[in-house]
Amino acid sequence: MGEVSKDPWQEPVRGQTADLSVLTLPGRAQVLAIQDGSLPLPPNARLTGRRILEAGEAGATFAMPLSPWLRGPKGRIHPGVLVLLGDSALTAAVLTALPPGVVFSTAELSMTFLGDMPAPGGELRAVATALHIEPRHGLAVADLFGPSGERLGFGTARVFLQPPIDVSGLPAFSPAPPEAAWPTPDPWARELVEETPELVGHGLLDLDATRAGGRPRPPIDRLIGIRLVEVGEGEVTFTMPASPWLGNELGTVSGGMLGLLAHSATSAAGQSVARAGSPYRALDVKINFLEQVEPDGEPVSATGRAIHRGKLVVANTEVTHGGRLVATATGSTVLGS
Repeated sequence: MGEVSKDPWQEPVRGQTADLSVLTLPGRAQVLAIQDGSLPLPPNARLTGRRILEAGEAGATFAMPLSPWLRGPKGRIHPGVLVLLGDSALTAAVLTALPPGVVFSTAELSMTFLGDMPAPGGELRAVATALHIEPRHGLAVADLFGPSGERLGFGTARVFLQPPIDVSGLPAFSPAPPEAAWPTPDPWARELVEETPELVGHGLLDLDATRAGGRPRPPIDRLIGIRLVEVGEGEVTFTMPASPWLGNELGTVSGGMLGLLAHSATSAAGQSVARAGSPYRALDVKINFLEQVEPDGEPVSATGRAIHRGKLVVANTEVTHGGRLVATATGSTVLGS
């Protein structure tokens, strides 16, 4: 299986971003070019195994192997993976309906979690459809399915569209040369030896033990570079480097990666107020993306704060990079059975 890295995001980055010539293609042709290899896989796809299964006239289907590297603190696949894959499928669904020359970014993404997350094995699928396209905005919806066809999530996204640019001066698109072979598998495909121990059963104590190093960080945190740095009752802070590994086809940190970080903080803020022995489960998250983040290696910080406590805990999260507010999120966590 190749050498196992403790923190794969610290390795030399794999994958490439697209050059501007891709904008000469209609949107659906751009997605198909990624699917057939004419466009290189971006770093975030090499990191996670994300791939395109289908690109229709106004829709796209993406898949991601449920690698052990995607496990969260409960030992099962992290719910934020639905945000990660959902963002790719939702934005691609909008892209398939666009003409050449349109640059876009995710403005808002909402995800409802519909059941318990599976254990590693098999794959996650996101089936997205563009519902509405207007000159400055596109709206898409997606269903996310687990390895047995079970529906795990439902998501929506609003995508901000820039005015079309004149592509007549750009060079004609031509397929990129294949990336050089690497001596080890991509991070998601490697054997994961270390196992996450059982939780203590007390939300705040479990979180603080992870922060202090008393229990190992979840595999997904090690894969992406997330760290829990501050813990209090009702308030937590995570950081994540804006690593080149998190880059999308356009070269910026993907909205899905920022959304996963924001969800982690929002959900953990709810976990931090759970009573000893009380189960907890994230129900939903809504993320507003305010600015794009360049993969400059500097930390992205997400602080989640519980604003309502009861059987349902509601938390707000602020995501910052370089002193700028780049995203906000709101989510709910249910406590008890």
